[in-house]
Amino acid sequence: MKIVSREDLLDVGNYTSTEEFATITEHLDEAIRAIVHPPGSDRFILKPVKNGNGVKPIKEGFTEYLEYEGWELETRARRFDALYRFPGSDMLPFAVEWETGNISSSHRAMNRIALAILEEDISGGILVLPSYDLYWNLTDRIGNDRELRPYYKLWKEFEFEAPAHYLGVVVVEYDELSDDVPLLAKGTDGRALI
Repeated sequence: MKIVSREDLLDVGNYTSTEEFATITEHLDEAIRAIVHPPGSDRFILKPVKNGNGVKPIKEGFTEYLEYEGWELETRARRFDALYRFPGSDMLPFAVEWETGNISSSHRAMNRIALAILEEDISGGILVLPSYDLYWNLTDRIGNDRELRPYYKLWKEFEFEAPAHYLGVVVVEYDELSDDVPLLAKGTDGRALI
């Protein structure tokens, strides 16, 4: 899988220049590149079927890699998909959410991260979501960059007292489309079976 864009919505106190953020970026980049399909491939090849592919296997590949790097999964405090505590650093933890729900879920994820920054539970967070091209091939109505982008200017206006904090979005996409690969399995919750 590949990253097609990054959006730094808040970068206060030169957060993106810190060693901690360099670690976050390295882990996320590697976790995204580690998502491959079909199994055994070195790329993420997707069967082009409108609303045909599930999202759960994609998220699971991402979070499994992060767990290997020392991230905590599904933390109880705020139910983030993944949380990283910086070893040997006073910097507060960093949260990541991988979008598997609809656009309302994307808004909730961004606001959950922002609230945790405001309450100084975390120092920053990123929402990973599909590009519109990827969205078209996934479960119907999954949150995506095109629908969330108009709200970026709102989050850029947030002001928190924390000395250094970060809020961002990473947009991902397939490496290639092919009719020669199987569909990704869909989950059994919500609209996934429709």
